[in-house]
Amino acid sequence: MSSIQFVQTDFTAGDTINIDFQYFEDDGETVIDLTGASAQMQLLSALGNVAQFDDFNGGITDAVNGKGTFGLTAVESQALLPLPITGDEPTITTFISKMRFTFADTTVKTVAGLNVSIEQSGVR
Repeated sequence: MSSIQFVQTDFTAGDTINIDFQYFEDDGETVIDLTGASAQMQLLSALGNVAQFDDFNGGITDAVNGKGTFGLTAVESQALLPLPITGDEPTITTFISKMRFTFADTTVKTVAGLNVSIEQSGVR
């Protein structure tokens, strides 16, 4: 059993966020065919949370080549760190996310993790 690899990602609230992926075998060269599979990615403020904070849009875009995209619109990313800032509100927030595939045979596999930081924009 392999552990989930986490990547640190940093974004700005109010920007369009896109996360492109391609799923490979452990050799890093053989593409995993995702035909018939579905993909899911959510933002949690902590792994112990019962409910997600937000869902990413998107999923698999090219199943045969194991590719896809998840994202948030500019409005959705701004909602993660709402304005206005009056001095007491944080200017950065963090989330955790994992990418999970459900295959046609109902096998479920979590394959990657993201530590997501959202920082307030300096442009209005």
